[in-house]
Amino acid sequence: MRSADPPRFRWSDTGARFLLYPQSRVISGFERPRVVRLLASAGTIGAGPEDRRIRVVDAIGKAPYRDPSSGEYLWRPPYPNDRPRERPVRPNSRGDFDYLKPGSRPFSAAAAYASVRCVLEIWEFYLGRRISLVGGSRQRKFEVIPRVSALGDNAWSGEWYVELGFADRNPREPYCENLDVIAHEVGHVILKHVIGPTPKGRLEFERKSHDEAGADLVSLVSILHFDRVVDAVLEGTRGKLFSVNILSQIGEYRMGRSGRRAVRLSFQNKTMRSVAHARRAGDKYAYARPLLAAAFDILVEIYEARLVRRGLIPQELGDRSTHATARGHPAIRLEFAAAYNENPDGFAEALREATADFARLLATAWRMARRTGVTFSRVASNIAAADARLNRGRYRGIIRRAFARRRITVRVGRA
Repeated sequence: MRSADPPRFRWSDTGARFLLYPQSRVISGFERPRVVRLLASAGTIGAGPEDRRIRVVDAIGKAPYRDPSSGEYLWRPPYPNDRPRERPVRPNSRGDFDYLKPGSRPFSAAAAYASVRCVLEIWEFYLGRRISLVGGSRQRKFEVIPRVSALGDNAWSGEWYVELGFADRNPREPYCENLDVIAHEVGHVILKHVIGPTPKGRLEFERKSHDEAGADLVSLVSILHFDRVVDAVLEGTRGKLFSVNILSQIGEYRMGRSGRRAVRLSFQNKTMRSVAHARRAGDKYAYARPLLAAAFDILVEIYEARLVRRGLIPQELGDRSTHATARGHPAIRLEFAAAYNENPDGFAEALREATADFARLLATAWRMARRTGVTFSRVASNIAAADARLNRGRYRGIIRRAFARRRITVRVGRA
C-alpha cells in the first residue's frame, strides 16, 4: 500500500464561475473556453472584475507603462480615474461571470482577472501563505490591463500591475485570453515576492535568467491543474512526456497563421557550456534554457516514478525512458502507448500527483532562496534540499541526474 500523499490543490465546487482558455485557442483542443470555479465565493467579486486585492481596468487607447523596446518605465500605475476606459464588467445575479461572450471585451476583462486569480490560488496553496501583490506601495490593488494595443506583441508585468498586448499584433488573439501567458507574467510577481528584489551587480544577470525560467515553471504548474490540459497532453503523447508536445512548449507564444516562436521549449538539450555565449550577449532567455530543461526533466521523471509506484509501467521501462525522445526510441513510445491505453485515468492521476510533488519542491526551494540568494547552482541545491525535507530524498537521483546533464552543480548540504 502506498503511503498517503500530502493534499494537492483542488478547485472549488461552489466558488464564482468564470470562463477562460488554459492555452491559446489556436491550439487544437482548446478552441472553447473552460469553466473554472475560483475559491472566492460568488458575490464577493464586484464589477470590474474587482476584489480586495485585484482590479481590472479595461483602459481605452492606453500607452504602455514601460517602453516596449527598452523596458524602461514611461509612467506608473495606478491608471488615473479620469482616463478613458470601458464600463466595468458586472457579475450576473448569481455573482458569476461565465455568461460573457468569448471574444468580446467584457469577456477579455473577466478572463484576465480569472487567470490572475487562478495562478495566485494555486501558488498560495503550495507556498502555504498569501502573496502580497502591492507591498508597501501607495497603490492599494494589483492592476490588470487586459488590452493594450500599443504594447504590440508583448505582455508585461511590473511593479503592481500586468498589462497585455496581442499575439502577432492580431486583435483577434489577445494575450489576456491565454492563461499560459498571464501565468508567466504573474510568475514574475510571485518570484519577486517570495525571493525578494533582483540584486544589482554580478548576480543580477543570473537572477533575471532564473526568473525567466521560474516564470515558465509557474505557468507549467498552473496549467497542469486544468483537466483539459492533462488530458490533451496525455492524448497527444500517449503517456510519454519526454517529447515535443504542448506541455514541453509551455510559455511559447503561438502566432496563428504566421507560424510560432518557440522561444521557451523546455524539452531540449542545452547545457551551461552551450549557452555561455548568451551570458556574454546579455540574453537572459537563452541563458535560462538549461535550468528550465533540467526542471522539466525532474517533473517528467517524477511522473514516471509515479507511474511505476502505481504499477502502470515497469521500473525497467521507466529507466529506459529517461530523456529518450519518441522519435529516437519508437519501441519505448509503443510500450508507453500500450500501457496508457490500458489505464488513461491512472496516467492522468500520476501526472497530477507529480505536478503537486514538483510544485512543492519549487515552492520550498524558492522560499530558501530568499536566504541563499539565486544562482542556478544554489537553486538546484535548494531543490535537492527541499526533496530531503519533504520526501526524505525520494527524488534525490532524479534531481541530481537532471542538473548534472545540464552542467549545473548540486551541492550536498546546501540550504
